[in-house]
Amino acid sequence: MHLLKIVLVLMKRYIIALMLLSEFSLSAREAKKAVFVNPLNIPIVLSGNFGELRANHFHGGLDFKTKQVTGLPVYSIADGYVSQINVSLGSGYMLHVRHKNGYTSIYRHMLGFVHLLANYTEKYQYEHELDEVTIDLPPDEFPVKAGQQIGWSGNEGYSFGPHLHMDLIDTESGDFVDPLQFYASMVKDTKPPRAESIMLFPQSGKGVVNSRQANFSFPPYGNRVIEAWGEIGAGIRAHDYMDNVSNHYGVHSVTLFVDGKEVCSSNMDYFSAYENRMVNSWAYAGYMKSFRDPGNKLRFLHTGDDRGIVQINEERDYKFMFVLKDVFGNSSNYTFTVRGKKQEIPEAVVKSKYILKWDELNVLNKPGVQLIVPAGMVYKDEPVNFETFDVPGAISLDCQLHNVPLPLHAPCELEIGIRNMIKQDTKKYYIAQKIGNGYKYVGGVYNNGYICADIKDLGTYTVKIDTIRPRIAPVGKNYWSKAGIVSFSIRDNETGIKYYKGRIDGKFALFHLKLMNSRLSCRLDSRKIQKGIQHDVEILVIDNCGNASVYRDSFKW
Repeated sequence: MHLLKIVLVLMKRYIIALMLLSEFSLSAREAKKAVFVNPLNIPIVLSGNFGELRANHFHGGLDFKTKQVTGLPVYSIADGYVSQINVSLGSGYMLHVRHKNGYTSIYRHMLGFVHLLANYTEKYQYEHELDEVTIDLPPDEFPVKAGQQIGWSGNEGYSFGPHLHMDLIDTESGDFVDPLQFYASMVKDTKPPRAESIMLFPQSGKGVVNSRQANFSFPPYGNRVIEAWGEIGAGIRAHDYMDNVSNHYGVHSVTLFVDGKEVCSSNMDYFSAYENRMVNSWAYAGYMKSFRDPGNKLRFLHTGDDRGIVQINEERDYKFMFVLKDVFGNSSNYTFTVRGKKQEIPEAVVKSKYILKWDELNVLNKPGVQLIVPAGMVYKDEPVNFETFDVPGAISLDCQLHNVPLPLHAPCELEIGIRNMIKQDTKKYYIAQKIGNGYKYVGGVYNNGYICADIKDLGTYTVKIDTIRPRIAPVGKNYWSKAGIVSFSIRDNETGIKYYKGRIDGKFALFHLKLMNSRLSCRLDSRKIQKGIQHDVEILVIDNCGNASVYRDSFKW
């Protein structure tokens, strides 16, 4: 019954996701007409553009440079209303503004909000005793006009330098759309995209390049002639560039022609949250593939019934040409020749007895481990090296689902049995992924002798135990009084911090955690804390296995 329940739940998730994807299909292909103002009061210079290839996702918006400083005014880009306030570890101070023109803009990594929004947020945080909050708002609560200030730029959350990240969402569909198309008149760009390398992908058991079934890469220039036979895919690694800036960016449009006929095109205008992890199918080692895997449903990738696979089946020269374009129409072409040479194509050799079918329900099952992978969780049939290893004295078997990381489209539930019950408290056990010589916390809950957790990648997993409390240490205590800021360093090196809360004089105090340096700070406010007397501070930190630490101290302010 337990297995059947898991299967039904996962199949339901997949069906819902497909329905949502279908609903999104008519969204941002033709952008709604709209006019947006600059979200900053400085010339637009970008450090990142829409659709750049990132780890397991596409970059969902634009990164605006802020002259390497924080605290610049951030403005609403059109009329509308603040529909959501968010304070989180990952995005810092964040606002959603729903506009009358059918779009919603999202502003991330801000230093803070304007006075009215800041007061509203802080009041909510104190009433609910929450440092991190998500507050949904009705249309009449905080209406805004185009060019009205809503906050200040910052470097909060998961950020490697001062900037403003802004997403633009098609409100009806939920699609991310490229904001740059609306700012063409405000950005100078005369530089075309440039290619770095081209790769050919002979299809397993169906094609060869230079007598081999291995992927073959080569520079995008010169008069190289490559010999091939059978079914071949092609990809290109390239970046875009802009005037007066050293950054490089993702390429907006890639089109592959063979003998003058379009084989595949990609136009990075939009994508949905459901499509995000499909980057793992479209991109390979930085190459954008001009063909699609059978299970890759990216809507901005356009191919015929052959999925962009080129048939080299005549002994002649095939003329390939990649055309790269940016939003501003700057373009570059790269041509090369593939010479058809009839040669033997070896049969595909599959050494593994386990194959994940992209369009079927899959179950990897051995004594002590089970993984259920519904249809659509991989993008093509994937042979996997599924093994278990008995480590003497270990809590569980080491479970190798595959010998190299293999991304899944959505989380799938892994169960690993406990063989060595070191502690009776089952909340201390968790599933960890082996990364190099170390382990990465994944999570999990105990269920009838097993630890169960959702995983996003195939790799090697095991069960570990965490009984170590987080560490809390005051930072710069001698300067607390003068600076009016109480600061602590909080860390947990095994499973990570799940929860924290600070109190001053027994009452909730608003602390803010900087993700990048694990610094927990509270700016003292005389409206809430009396000045000129001694105060008691208490910090509670709990990790993901329930280990708790409490630090108590006193200070004068």
